[in-house]
Amino acid sequence: MQYPGIYRAAFLIALDNGGINRGRSKEQHARDVERFLATRVEPLREIDNWLQGLDDAELDEICCGDRESEEGIAVRERHPPPPFADSLLDDYFEEVC
Repeated sequence: MQYPGIYRAAFLIALDNGGINRGRSKEQHARDVERFLATRVEPLREIDNWLQGLDDAELDEICCGDRESEEGIAVRERHPPPPFADSLLDDYFEEVC
């Protein structure tokens, strides 16, 4: 996959929200993520680099936590997201997951 950080984030979001299950395999999910990314105009490389720079706990907080929680705010203060990162993840959740 061209954007491993974005894929990793999408995978966590899908796991957290039931997007990978008996009816939708990990492989189907990967194809859906690729199709989703092919339609995007955001700076994907910059978002991918940011996501790759997060450790597992930080990525879990970004993908599965509450954006307004103390932990979510602290992660964003330590690692400010690039423009459009939150909207890309929100759109993935709404459109694909």
